[in-house]
Amino acid sequence: MTTTRTEGACLPSYRTPSTLALSEPEDHVRELTDWVEHASVVAGAPGAQEGWDSAYKWLRLAQGLRKITFDMSYDDGGMCSAGGDFDVVWTEMMEEWQLHQVRLGYLRAALEGFVQVLHPHAAQPGLAIEVAEQQLQHHAEALPLHARAVAEHLGTHFPDRVGGSEPVATGVAQVIAQHERAVHGRACIPEPTSDADMKILAAGHAEVCAGREACTMLLLGVQLLMAAAVKEDRVAVFDDKYLLDGKWVPDSSGGGRWVDEEMPYSEYLAVLHLAPGEPPEL
Repeated sequence: MTTTRTEGACLPSYRTPSTLALSEPEDHVRELTDWVEHASVVAGAPGAQEGWDSAYKWLRLAQGLRKITFDMSYDDGGMCSAGGDFDVVWTEMMEEWQLHQVRLGYLRAALEGFVQVLHPHAAQPGLAIEVAEQQLQHHAEALPLHARAVAEHLGTHFPDRVGGSEPVATGVAQVIAQHERAVHGRACIPEPTSDADMKILAAGHAEVCAGREACTMLLLGVQLLMAAAVKEDRVAVFDDKYLLDGKWVPDSSGGGRWVDEEMPYSEYLAVLHLAPGEPPEL
């Protein structure tokens, strides 16, 4: 199930360019799950591989999530047609909003599992991501494109700054704080609205966007965590990635190259979140 682009929807600019666009969470998580499947922890505390496998399974659940089904109808035998229309629209809204919320819960479990394996003494996942970002400051090729832009966009949805001096670490901390609000029943549940002609209109566009970008933020957090671990030889990756659809791979100088065959999984980690497409016209 893909995110519906309804009127009034929030669409960040990094999801729309003809090349180097950021993939939707359902595609992004599939590629990250594939990467983790071809990797293994090689340095860690006793039981690290079991922890890795458990975190991978949570990531696999997020990858397997396709749709959420709701039926918000409340038929008391005397509902007017407008009430029925309201429930139909609300049902569609809840299916889209909750799809991201459920995926977010799985991704948080996966992220926290990988943090426990790679940074067992980190008090918060955001702190582990902050360490990873700082380690990669001099390795621009390992930093996922759009990561800062996603963090900045999330700041428009979650204005309260929460922890972390690095953008992805801050974004991850904000996402976890907002997820805690939902877990404890403090999140606002969006409802449809009516215009002057009493036509029922979908709402909750900001909430849907926040959920979608929150999922992306946690996925990017896992990528940074893995990138730093690979640099430290704490995680090993095997084989090569075959790029069935091809991918435009950026480089640190602002250019890039079109790859339509194979590339090492270690290099693929930095670009797996980018949508495939036609190569740019040269």
